Formats: sequence, structure tokens, C-alpha cells
Amino acid sequence: LRDCTFIGCDFDGARFDEAALERTGFVGGSAVDSSWRGSRLTAAGLLDCKLTRANFAGASFAQTTIAKAELDQAIFGSAKFFESCLLNCSFDSIDIAGAELRNSAVMGADLRRSSIDGVVCDTVLLAQCDLTDRDLRSLRLARVNLTEAKLDRANLSGVDLSGAILARASLIKANLSRITAPSAVLASADLRGADLSRAALPNAIFQGARLAGANCDVATLEMAVFAEADASAASFRGALLHYAQFHHAAVEHADFSGARFLRTDFHCARAEGAVLAVHSGDRLETDLARAIGELYDPKRVRPPQERR
Repeated sequence: LRDCTFIGCDFDGARFDEAALERTGFVGGSAVDSSWRGSRLTAAGLLDCKLTRANFAGASFAQTTIAKAELDQAIFGSAKFFESCLLNCSFDSIDIAGAELRNSAVMGADLRRSSIDGVVCDTVLLAQCDLTDRDLRSLRLARVNLTEAKLDRANLSGVDLSGAILARASLIKANLSRITAPSAVLASADLRGADLSRAALPNAIFQGARLAGANCDVATLEMAVFAEADASAASFRGALLHYAQFHHAAVEHADFSGARFLRTDFHCARAEGAVLAVHSGDRLETDLARAIGELYDPKRVRPPQERR
């Protein structure tokens, strides 16, 4: 099928197996219990359709959009998505095990009861998705964007999150131990009580993150940025913190026992009660002149010519 548009059509139980659909659209119709196994959808659209229990196993999607569709109990096992997106769909109990998503987007999906084992994600947007309590250890998540995702108590132990973006994500009590995530962005993320022990997070951004009570023992955090983060009562025992920045961070009662510092910067950090008996290295304390300079607000200081 090529250059076709089906509006409000009833395809319940229809079979599209091995079909090639190019620039074909399905709008406002129903395809409950339909079969699309091995089909190839290119520049296609499934908009506001009812696709409950539809079977897309082994299908390929290229530059295709599925939006506002009912996908409850649908099957996408081993499907391949390239430059495609699934937006604002219902995903209750869908099966996407073994699927590949590359340069694609899945927005606002509730995946708490879905089958997701072995999913491969490369440069994928999973913003605002709910993966609470999920075991994600079998997933490949390099360069994934999980902005504002819900990952409370999720198990990501050992997962490759290189270059991942988890800005404003909720990771309360999540297991992030032994992850590989260089240059990951966790700005304003909620990591309270999370386990980041032995994680590899060089150059990671934790600016404004909430890390109270987090376990960062023996983590690699070279050049990581914790500016304005709340790491009170967090544990950094044995962590590698060369050139890490804790500007204006709260590290009250944090434990840095045995940590390795090298020009680790605690400028204006609040460190009351923190244990700073480090294994080696030095740290930078508050620079008073710099602190005063940071209070300067150009909006409140009129140039000389305006004072006359």
C-alpha cells in the first residue's frame, strides 16, 4: 500500500503480515486483534487508532508516527524502530521484548507492566516514561534520554548509560551500582537513597540533584559536577573525586572517608559534620573574593553615567 489514507475504518482482526506500507495513514479507526507481523511501515502514521492486542512482531518502522493510539496488550517483540515515534499512547501490558529503537522517541509511556527484556536503545528519547520498580539490567541504554522519567527503585545495575540524559528524573532508591555512564546528565534528578556504588561516572553532571543518603562508595567521579546539589548524609567512601566540583553544594554529614581528592572544589559548600578524612589529595576551600563576586548583580548596579 502506498500513499493511502484510511479514516475511521474497521480493520478488527485484519491481517497485514509482510505488507509494505509507504506513506500510508490510519486515522481514527480500529484494528483490534489485527496482525502486522513482519510488515514494513515507512513514513506511515497510526493516529488515534484502537490497536488493542495488535501483533507487530518483527515489524519494521521507519520515519513512522504512532500517536494517541490504544496499544494495550499489543506485541512489538523483535520489532525495529528507526527515526520513529510513539506519542501519548496507552501501553498497558505491551510486549516489546527484543525490540530495537534507534533515533526514535517514546513519550509518556507507562511501562511498569510491559515486557521489555533485551530492548536495545541507541539515541532514544524516553522522556516521562514510567519504569518504576522495573529490572532494566538486560537493556542497552547508551545515549538514551530519560528526562523526567520515573525510575524509583528500578534496577539498572551494570547497565551502559554512556552519554545518557536523566535530567529531572526520579531515581529514588534506584540501583545504579556499577553502571557505566561517562558524561551522563543527572541535573536536578532525585537520587535520594540511590545506590551508585562502584559506578563509573566521570564528567557526570549532578547540578541541583538530590543525593541525600545516596551511596557513592568507590564510584569514579572524576570531574563530576555537584554544584548546588544536596548530598547531605551521602557516602563517598573510597570514591575517586579528582577535580570534582561541589560548588554551593550541601554535604552536611556526608562521609568522604578514604576518598581520593585532587583539587576537588568545595567552594561555598556547606560541610558541617562531614567526614573528610580522605585517602589522598587536596581540596579547594571557599574563595572569599570569589564568593563576594558571586553576589554581584549587574541589574542592581547602575553604570556611572546613569547615576548623574
